[in-house]
Amino acid sequence: MPSRVTPALAPDASPWPSELIGGITGAVVMLAVVVTLGLLAYAPLGPALVAQGVTASLATAGVGGLVFALLGRQGLPVSGPSSATALIQASLIARMTTDAQWQADPAATLAPLLAAAGLAVSLAGVLQIVLALLRMGRLAQYVPQPVLAGFMNGVSVLILVSQLPHLFGQGQGGFHPGTLLLGLGTAAATWALARRWPRAPAQLIGLGLGVAAYAVLQWAWPGLVLGPQVGALPQGMPLPSLVWRVLDPATADFLARHAMAILGTAVVLTLIGSLESVLGALALERQVGSRARPDAVLLGLGLANLVVGLFSGLPSVLLRARALSTLQAGGRGWRAAVAGAATFLVVAVALGPVVAQLPVAVLAGIMLTVAVSLSDRWTRQLIDQWRSGERSADLWQSLAIVALVCAVTVWQGFALGVAAGCAVALGVFVRGMNRSLVHARYTAAANPSRRMWPPAQEARLQADRSQILVLELEGALFFGSAERVAQAAEALPAGVRTLVLDLRGISMIDATGALVLQRLSLALADGGRQLLLAGVTPANAHGRRLRAVGCFRGDPRDDWFPDVDRAVEAAERRLLDAAGLADTDPRLPLAQSLLFQGLTDAQGALLAAHMPLRTLAPGEVLFRQGDAADGLYVLTRGSITIVSGQSPGQDEQRFGSLSVGMMLGETAMLDGAGRSGTAVADGVVELHQLSMAALDGLVAAHPALAAQLHRNIALHLSQRLRRSTQLRVRPGAG
Repeated sequence: MPSRVTPALAPDASPWPSELIGGITGAVVMLAVVVTLGLLAYAPLGPALVAQGVTASLATAGVGGLVFALLGRQGLPVSGPSSATALIQASLIARMTTDAQWQADPAATLAPLLAAAGLAVSLAGVLQIVLALLRMGRLAQYVPQPVLAGFMNGVSVLILVSQLPHLFGQGQGGFHPGTLLLGLGTAAATWALARRWPRAPAQLIGLGLGVAAYAVLQWAWPGLVLGPQVGALPQGMPLPSLVWRVLDPATADFLARHAMAILGTAVVLTLIGSLESVLGALALERQVGSRARPDAVLLGLGLANLVVGLFSGLPSVLLRARALSTLQAGGRGWRAAVAGAATFLVVAVALGPVVAQLPVAVLAGIMLTVAVSLSDRWTRQLIDQWRSGERSADLWQSLAIVALVCAVTVWQGFALGVAAGCAVALGVFVRGMNRSLVHARYTAAANPSRRMWPPAQEARLQADRSQILVLELEGALFFGSAERVAQAAEALPAGVRTLVLDLRGISMIDATGALVLQRLSLALADGGRQLLLAGVTPANAHGRRLRAVGCFRGDPRDDWFPDVDRAVEAAERRLLDAAGLADTDPRLPLAQSLLFQGLTDAQGALLAAHMPLRTLAPGEVLFRQGDAADGLYVLTRGSITIVSGQSPGQDEQRFGSLSVGMMLGETAMLDGAGRSGTAVADGVVELHQLSMAALDGLVAAHPALAAQLHRNIALHLSQRLRRSTQLRVRPGAG
């Protein structure tokens, strides 16, 4: 992965007061969400027991947050429950409430059920530790975006659906419009605050406004039904009682009956929690000021979840929203994370009566804002593209995968949603691997190199360029596709002498693909043909990969080139060698150049006297892009390449390469603009300069000579224009 910019301020450089204030502020800002997620996760227990979820959620943010902060100590290690994982745990709890033992005596079955929920979280922690030890943390970022988008959209829909009973006041004798208006009003106020003041703690302020509205409405209209409050919470923090609960025979029997559901939930929590945490850590790198270490993040969260499960808490993930609010308040490191975790513990132990008074409809309104914020923005972008008229196959495929994963998640739950997403992703991968590797096919006659050869050599190449075939490849060159390259090479037309494989569109090369290229190179050489690889250099990923598996070990390589243009030029040069037209040290008298055409001997001598000789060493720059024009130049030895940018390198774009007898720099001299490219000597170069002052002097003193010079310059520009029409965009390119 490319390195990221690290801010000057290190994560732990803030003083203790700023860290404490930032951590406490970040926790208070997230308090409304943490409380609401507890209600969401334990909602299947019913109104009488749902308050258990608030205590469990605070335990996750407090105890789990403290473990993660102390063990992580990298970046800003803040954690807590998330919407997706809370809903996954709610799904497990809902399944266990259908148990006959629960149906018969909920109060007596509460302890076994909480033990089962905690066991799922602890198992997820163990699995995260295993993933971290196997160094698989970074794999989470390779989940296909459509699968991730579909899952998050499914979570958003499920959260919206789960809040409908609270908004409609169900369980209190039918529909109550006051409850709905209170919840929607809280959501609307929160959205308005976030839109007007993006940096303000909108959800915390929205919670305060909703509570104030509840109190005013209760006072003004005592008979108005506004829904219940959270209700009394269990006293203090829950105890880490999972271990001795498991030893109870009744609890052990309950766990055995739901073992598969517990294990399946643990696996889904591991996948979703790990993915959410790793992506969040990577997204926070720049703000936090340190590089994320996915395996360290998973190890810390795994240990936190292992401990949180003992308290029957909710699953713990890295909370990006809490991290951002902490950063905004001045906290930057692990000390701020510890302060935030301690704040949640204080709320759980000392402020239970305050939390108990919160209206459920107001919390449901806050949860609506969370659900909408979870809906995938990338999906909305795809929909906007579709509405604007785009109907590409890739767009349809992405939307179809998003819709499928979302529908399965809503219809059949998280486990099948994740399974469907993985199956679809695998199918898309296999389909992509099985499609043809050959993206485009053309000869050098259709797209010659940008080398401008002298007339005699160019005439010969125009007849022979069809002997150079270019295959532009795209996709992965691996064991399942590499043989198709060999088959395409075996079917080369009889007249083709050089095959150029453009590998710049290849995403990866495995050992089988490398060996196939090696065998192909040897087989073509045995038949008197040659294989050239474009997009391969000793320093780039393809070159390193080929050599890492033992292929193309010889050095230097005369069959590797950074791009197709240079590969085709090498093939053209080989054709000239075979025809006896190559010149290793090309020279041409100045009088035989295009600029001197049509001049008398006297005029030629006069012009030559105004054009001093200049010599360049290999790689020396004649002028750079943007430089002011100082005249034109005529090449009499070697060649010069015009490239983009001011600092020429191996991978820059080549505009053209000029041979002896040709001129350069004339365009900038005529129009007065800066140089359009950078001119670099390909080898030892000799050239003659005609300065603007010298040309102006010839115009004044020798108008006939000057007129012929301008005609010759115009002829040269015309030839350059004709040449540029040949250098069209490669077939298949955008």
